[in-house]
Amino acid sequence: MSKLPILIFSLSTIGMLISHAVKAESREGGIEKITVTAQQREQFILDVPVTMDVIQGEFLDRTNTTELDDLSRFLPNVVIQEQGVSLPSFNIRGITDDSASVTSTPRISVYQDGIDVSKKTVASVGLYDIDRIEVLKGAQPTLFGAAAANGAISIISALPSDKFEASVRLATNTEGAVEFRGMVNTPINDILAFRLATMYREQDGIIENKGCGPDSYNPSGFITDQNGVSQSCAGGDLNGVSVEAVRATLRADFEHSNVVLRASIENNDQPGISFKSGSIAPLNGDTSPFSAAELGFGSLIGIDRELQSYDVAVTHYLNDSLTLTVNGYVKNVDVEEYFDADGTGLRIQDAFFENNADLSGFGARLVYTPDGPFAGFIGFSSTNDESVLPFVQLVDPVLRGALDAKLAELAVQFPNISLTNDVRTDATIEETAAVRQLLIASLFNADGTPISDPSTSTTTINGPFVFEGKLDINSFVVEGTYELTDDLAITAGVRYIDETRFSKDTFFNTFSASAKEDFTATLPRLSLNYNYSNNMSIYFNYAEGRRSPVVDANAFGENSIVEAETVDSYDIGLKYYAKDLSFTAALFAYTYQNFQQSFTDNQTLESQTVTVGDSNMFGFESTIDYVFDDSLRVGANLGLLDAEFDKNTNVGSRFDYGGNTFRLAPELSAAFFFNKSVKIQHFNVAFDLISSYQTETFFESSNRPDLAQDAYWLTDVSIKLSKENSPWKVELYADNLLDEDYIIDAGNTGGGFGLPTFVAGMPFIAGVRVYADF
Repeated sequence: MSKLPILIFSLSTIGMLISHAVKAESREGGIEKITVTAQQREQFILDVPVTMDVIQGEFLDRTNTTELDDLSRFLPNVVIQEQGVSLPSFNIRGITDDSASVTSTPRISVYQDGIDVSKKTVASVGLYDIDRIEVLKGAQPTLFGAAAANGAISIISALPSDKFEASVRLATNTEGAVEFRGMVNTPINDILAFRLATMYREQDGIIENKGCGPDSYNPSGFITDQNGVSQSCAGGDLNGVSVEAVRATLRADFEHSNVVLRASIENNDQPGISFKSGSIAPLNGDTSPFSAAELGFGSLIGIDRELQSYDVAVTHYLNDSLTLTVNGYVKNVDVEEYFDADGTGLRIQDAFFENNADLSGFGARLVYTPDGPFAGFIGFSSTNDESVLPFVQLVDPVLRGALDAKLAELAVQFPNISLTNDVRTDATIEETAAVRQLLIASLFNADGTPISDPSTSTTTINGPFVFEGKLDINSFVVEGTYELTDDLAITAGVRYIDETRFSKDTFFNTFSASAKEDFTATLPRLSLNYNYSNNMSIYFNYAEGRRSPVVDANAFGENSIVEAETVDSYDIGLKYYAKDLSFTAALFAYTYQNFQQSFTDNQTLESQTVTVGDSNMFGFESTIDYVFDDSLRVGANLGLLDAEFDKNTNVGSRFDYGGNTFRLAPELSAAFFFNKSVKIQHFNVAFDLISSYQTETFFESSNRPDLAQDAYWLTDVSIKLSKENSPWKVELYADNLLDEDYIIDAGNTGGGFGLPTFVAGMPFIAGVRVYADF
């Protein structure tokens, strides 16, 4: 699909808005007075020369957005995968975090209340009692630290206020969900205020797991676990939700300072992910990702996570212009996960891992905001991350041996038809499927029974493979904004990073290797912001981003260091805010050097990272929001993306990706929002509709056509009923109203050894919610 007509239309719309802005120059305010803290001080969004989207807490509540992946519906050129809390994936403008390694750094920063939570096992947090979410596009080295090579997501929780308020949310739906959210805020005295918020949500899995039961290849109902113990495993489901979270915040306001103390705990005991094989069907079943699966671990499959967080921030107002903020935090996360890598009822490869991490950090920031033409800040931060990831692989030696032997044979017999995820192929889907059937045939007898009976076969426990990582980062930053004229301001800043990265691998408690290296980097940012009118600003932003080097210890060979990935990020954009209309638009381009690409070793399941050359990408995005009157509001967004590897990108045959599209990078994405309310006597009826669209999406950078999702629409609707002067509301809602079949991932670990797996998206779900605000 050509993007040029849409781009021309969008640019012409910008011209119309400039004309509108001249007429609206005398108008004050906007749809909402959006104040952000992206530049470490409170500013009106028009004064921030960064491409950013802001989602207010009111919108999150109105749309019942409780998970980060739901944000993908509202944000152009943003894709968030949150299959499980153990390994979320964040993608901004076609660039994603593709590594589960404890020694690699994400490309996208995730912050919660000023604290870096970018680490994979920490970044998936429940959204409840949120003030706003700021999503910044492009490299943000001075604003959000070492991990913000491609953008940042900043989640700001609601703070205690000086008045009593409380709220309750109750819900259930057709998938057996039970949901409760509550909040109470109370002043204690003239100095202290306290806020307590909680969320409980349990939802059954949408995919039945018939593994380890009477209708499976293993009808015994028992299976050997990671400790070699026979466990009952019948039953279970997949792709469910489990959140138990509570956050307590205490605020103390003194004459010249304030203190915020916060403690939170989030527990998840959720069903596992439906990594279902697309080529080996369950016994008496089919290979559709939307029907029942047969994953060998049965009811043991699941994710158990406990996340604890404690932080403190002290802000002291030295005078009318100078503010000093000092903060510190500690976090602890423990994760256990059983998963079936082959997606079948056969024990070709099952796995169990733990990931325990301790994180801590502190920082100080001095902000200068006088009435004069200059404002800025200087800061220091120090973070520490210590992680241990023991991994155990469980296989049927007969089945796995046959699979590996046949894979090697087919690689010689069909050199141009690779079966693995990350190898580019020109073979058709039909040719690949025919060769894969030869692989599958090696695992079954002529009568259709497995060559090794899962109910009686032995299990080989490979491992433990223990991956350890330790990261210490000290960072200094300075940034300032100077008003060249009343309408034109320039912002410049730089961050200096000094990091120590340590990794250690231990295999079978016998072979061990460690590596440790120090690195430094200096990352600049330069911006211009022109206030065309009271309602409109035009800006330019340049920044250099960096994804840190990777230090790989190798117990069986030489240690290696993967070079840092760097990116030059350019944005030119427009922001327009008036009483009835808001509009944003941005053109952007990135140039990458030493682009890092990760793959999973199919023997140890360790995430390996290499550099694959240079890459370029560019695109356009815009949002529009229009308020017709108090009863009708509509909005839309659009994202266009051209994200490809350079033609010379090549590291052996595995990463011959020249000209390929990045994974999770649809060329076009769009959404439409509609909110209409009607008064009927003493009642108010509010109708909400959200409809989103995206074009074809590849789940692997190899762009294999069998590992892609075709274009699709998703539509959610809700109707709320409330009575005048009553705190209560009742809502009926339907998600995925048209019951669209779509997948949210494909390939995965199984694709590394020729058996790609597929994860289904959520089906049609209807439910009811009850609200009360006091």
